[in-house]
Amino acid sequence: MSRRYSGFVLSGVLALTLGMATQQPSQPKRVTASVMVATSDSHSVVAVLSKDEPQFLFCIDLATPLPQKISYTGMARVVYEPLPPIPVVPGVKVDVKEDVRSALAVLPSGGDGWLFLAENESTVLSAGETAGVTTVPVIVVNRADWVPADGGPRRGLDQIEACFIAGG
Repeated sequence: MSRRYSGFVLSGVLALTLGMATQQPSQPKRVTASVMVATSDSHSVVAVLSKDEPQFLFCIDLATPLPQKISYTGMARVVYEPLPPIPVVPGVKVDVKEDVRSALAVLPSGGDGWLFLAENESTVLSAGETAGVTTVPVIVVNRADWVPADGGPRRGLDQIEACFIAGG
């Protein structure tokens, strides 16, 4: 390999590495809300819903069905990490759901909680938050609600059954 070619390759690798190093990883969001956590009849999908502020609906496809359903309603801290948004052309309005990593924790205020975590994902919890938390293997975590491009009310919060129909 010529020196000129190897220098070009080295420059490209160095530029790519420096470019990746300057990107800031997103930080987990921690929101406290009145939530409902429910499991599908097949025990293979979990929905996490808050119709109060902040509003959200997460649909979680599990790696294997749970031996028993999760059913919880009450105050909880929900921890998740948004992925960087997809670039859009300035001036174009797009209806887009917030894309999230496949790692989400629900920490009820009065007891143990759940960490829904896909293979090869890192936790969204700090070391002090893991006590009493059950890790549940998942395939994917999706945020199913979104704000329409016209700025109207948040959509996708109608029913948790939408998670169960899509995922089983």
